[in-house]
Amino acid sequence: MQELMAHIKAENEKTQAWVAEDPKNRWAGLYIEDEAHWIERGITTVEALERDNLATYIYEGHKDAFGVKGRHYDFEAMSTEELRAEADYISRSVKEQMELEANMEAEAVARFEKAVAEYMQMGAEDRATAIRWLLQAEGLDKEYDAGYICYNLGLPYSMDKEFEAHLTRAA
Repeated sequence: MQELMAHIKAENEKTQAWVAEDPKNRWAGLYIEDEAHWIERGITTVEALERDNLATYIYEGHKDAFGVKGRHYDFEAMSTEELRAEADYISRSVKEQMELEANMEAEAVARFEKAVAEYMQMGAEDRATAIRWLLQAEGLDKEYDAGYICYNLGLPYSMDKEFEAHLTRAA
């Protein structure tokens, strides 16, 4: 148990140093340093902590990679090496999914900008009018939530400002 607590303390110190290098842009959680917490969870060795971290990463990362949490795993039956291999697979899958989503967002932005340009060529006096026409064509002109418009159009939520002026206000 002493080895585990020393490991946790060392990891927390590394994490705090990393955050301190750029505190305005970095944040990280720390391990709980209460021995009773780890005993209650059945984690009393560094290997058990590693296994728990791997299992949590796999379980949660599975959702980012495949859309559902990894409830089908039998982590207790898996060796530490199998857990590491699965975590690596999940990491690769998450990266692929993030790249796919980034490409899909870029394509959606391109479609949106093309549609705005086409509405302007068809007579919209300005960008705001072109966006209003586009929202009407998509059935989103009575929407209260700019984020929902972004979702429907496949756009990044950072584009929500484009739609603020077009939102229906609740009475």
